[in-house]
Amino acid sequence: MRSGNVFPRISRPLDQREGLVELSDYLPILVYFAGGLAVAGAIFALSKVVRSKPSTVKMLPYESGILPGAPTRQRFSIDFYLTAMLFIVFDIELAFLYPIAVTLRDDGLLGLVVLLIFVFTVVEALVYIWKKGALEWR
Repeated sequence: MRSGNVFPRISRPLDQREGLVELSDYLPILVYFAGGLAVAGAIFALSKVVRSKPSTVKMLPYESGILPGAPTRQRFSIDFYLTAMLFIVFDIELAFLYPIAVTLRDDGLLGLVVLLIFVFTVVEALVYIWKKGALEWR
């Protein structure tokens, strides 16, 4: 048993050069992409063929018996969207924090410096949006 690499090396024919990429390696990705397009196209075509028509039952008042007075489509404040986008951005950045820490653990001091730069960037972005007032609810 060889030491160092845990995964066994896949043997290749001698006539294949190292670094040469075969297009057949990408066939599963192409099949997956084609399947996704086929499903999306089928759903879109089915939605055009089978259209739901509003019936009298669907147009009746709610279960409470109260007729809706205002239009059902209402405008939301931009604060909802801004808060949601900020949450997504910081959630994704912090989700990367653990894998980066695990990956850079073997790099020693250089890994620590890279990790601190990443954390500093996240904190700097938080301070910036805090100063801009994006975290205050109006």
